[in-house]
Amino acid sequence: MDEIAKALEGLNGTSIADALERMAEFYDETKSEITSFSEKEGVKCPPGCGICCSRFLPDITKYESLFLSAFIAFSEKKEEIMGRLESAKGQKNGPCPLYDESKAYHCMCYEARPLICRLFASTCFAGKSGERKFSHCHLNAAFKGPDSIDESAPMMGNYGQRMLALQGEDSVTEFLPERLLKDIALVEYYIGLKEK
Repeated sequence: MDEIAKALEGLNGTSIADALERMAEFYDETKSEITSFSEKEGVKCPPGCGICCSRFLPDITKYESLFLSAFIAFSEKKEEIMGRLESAKGQKNGPCPLYDESKAYHCMCYEARPLICRLFASTCFAGKSGERKFSHCHLNAAFKGPDSIDESAPMMGNYGQRMLALQGEDSVTEFLPERLLKDIALVEYYIGLKEK
């Protein structure tokens, strides 16, 4: 059983279970749509890249954080991740504390990674006239996206809006280390209540 399944099972019946289930469903839908586009257009990061992770620190929403925190709470690498998060407190730029060059996808929590990490290099953005555009990676010249894109290509902004709609009023973002440290403590509190 993977960490996501353990987290969903271990936190079932708590007040945060709904948020976790919503995010799991949203991420499954997102993966399906983006995979379809990526395969059709031949878009994917070069093998072994990870440059974005080494130079970028995402800010995340409460639901993203709860999902990632639940994953971490049930991870065998929890102590190492906690140490990395503590060391990164106050940081505003990369590297992301979850970045691990030795991992295949360079992320210690790849299955639970935030939305921006899922969308980067695999979605379009709206041009000045509303047309779909694809941004070639400015960090790695080896990565080139498609030159022309049809109207079915996934739009980054649409995913952000859909995720915020899941969360209602609570859509404020914070940098990943601070937000995760708070929410891991919250998740562990609920785990403790369930164990009593």
